[in-house]
Amino acid sequence: MKQILALTGAVTSALLFSTWAFAQYQPPVIPTVPTISDIQTGVEQKTAEEWRKTEGKATEAMEKAAEKSKKTVDKAATKAEQAQKKAQRKMERAAAKAEQQKRKAETKVIQTQEKAKEKTEKALDTAAGHVEKAGTKTSQEIEKAEQKLLVPPR
Repeated sequence: MKQILALTGAVTSALLFSTWAFAQYQPPVIPTVPTISDIQTGVEQKTAEEWRKTEGKATEAMEKAAEKSKKTVDKAATKAEQAQKKAQRKMERAAAKAEQQKRKAETKVIQTQEKAKEKTEKALDTAAGHVEKAGTKTSQEIEKAEQKLLVPPR
């Protein structure tokens, strides 16, 4: 029985080894020459891949340019708005200054008219006083002259 067991063990061992050896076996790689269609397909794939990359870069560049353009437009619009506000403030200041000068001029005109009126009234009063004084003096002289004429000389 020992011999049967030894023989069975040896057969089993040989079978296991041959199974393992068969599993390890890799057939030799036979080099193949690419065909024209294989080369054409490869070139087409590579061209398509390069085309996609180029399109992606172009799209990215266009997006960046559009973004930059939008920023520039926004910046210009902001500057224009600021310039418009600045001009508006200047106009408002100029209008306020003009209004102030107008009021000042009106006040000066009124003051000048009042002074002229006062001088005119003063001149009229003075003239009236002179006329009155002259009239009184003339009346007195007339009275003296009449008295001289009425009173005989002695």
